[in-house]
Amino acid sequence: MTGIDTEIDYGDADRYVNDESIEIAWATKAGEQAEVHMNLIMRCDTRILRLNKNQDIILAAFRKSFPDLDVEEVTTSLLKDNGAKEIWREFCEQFKETVDDYSMGTLMRCHAAQSYSPENTVVVPRIIYLAVEMARNVEGVNEKNKEAYTANYKSLQAQ
Repeated sequence: MTGIDTEIDYGDADRYVNDESIEIAWATKAGEQAEVHMNLIMRCDTRILRLNKNQDIILAAFRKSFPDLDVEEVTTSLLKDNGAKEIWREFCEQFKETVDDYSMGTLMRCHAAQSYSPENTVVVPRIIYLAVEMARNVEGVNEKNKEAYTANYKSLQAQ
């Protein structure tokens, strides 16, 4: 009997293929998490909502790394352009040991005034999602936009 390590050549990327069932399972879980998040932020005072036990540490590190980032709108270009990708990677890696699944792909809303939709969603590492949504909560952005994203969410659900 051979072990799996002897059967797979980890250095040959051509031997790996996308497994559609894994992609579907991830998409299903990501969609469910987005649904739970929307239900939470529509129904509670987001200024006191805690998304993770390490929230204070995450927020402090986020604002140290990104003191001027306006979390009202976080676009793909803010995440990737002009060297941002490297800064975000450094931010993420500091949570490798403290936040479970810190690098797992997670859906995040780009515009705080809108709910999750294909046009308003980007996939980011979980720690970025947590940092941005925690900042939106604590800084009052989600509370300020509650009426707009709740109406947006309800109209998308009616379709």
